Amino acid sequence: MGRIPAGKYRKRIMNLHGSCLCGEIEFEVKTPIYFNHCYCGRCRKASGSGRASVLVTRPEHLRWTKGEALLKRWDLPSASSFATSFCSQCGCAQPRLTRAGDFAVIPAGSLDDALPIKPECHEHFASRAEWIVLDESNLAIHDHDA
Repeated sequence: MGRIPAGKYRKRIMNLHGSCLCGEIEFEVKTPIYFNHCYCGRCRKASGSGRASVLVTRPEHLRWTKGEALLKRWDLPSASSFATSFCSQCGCAQPRLTRAGDFAVIPAGSLDDALPIKPECHEHFASRAEWIVLDESNLAIHDHDA
């Protein structure tokens, strides 16, 4: 994850709620936020997908409301700032602070509330997997009950 571009913080204040898959961890994040998709190899590995969609905000805007003791964190030893955080019960990705504590990184998929904003950029797009395409309008849409 790169640094937040100057002036990119949203001015509108929002309170968003999130949780893990098993429901044992819950959090609240107060904005302003910066929303991006990261295609770097580390984020792809950590997310198990072609990109990681994350929101970035100030650490004081993140508050755990349930189950904080169930959080596990893993710092990549060879990196100066890459880490993951997850629920120790269900393995679901959860918010984390950067190592320096400057920012809170929130996986967009961990939010329970609908996001009223769209991503602002594609970070590390040159590092994307070769099968990543931006225009997926040719793909069939299958809606299934979850």
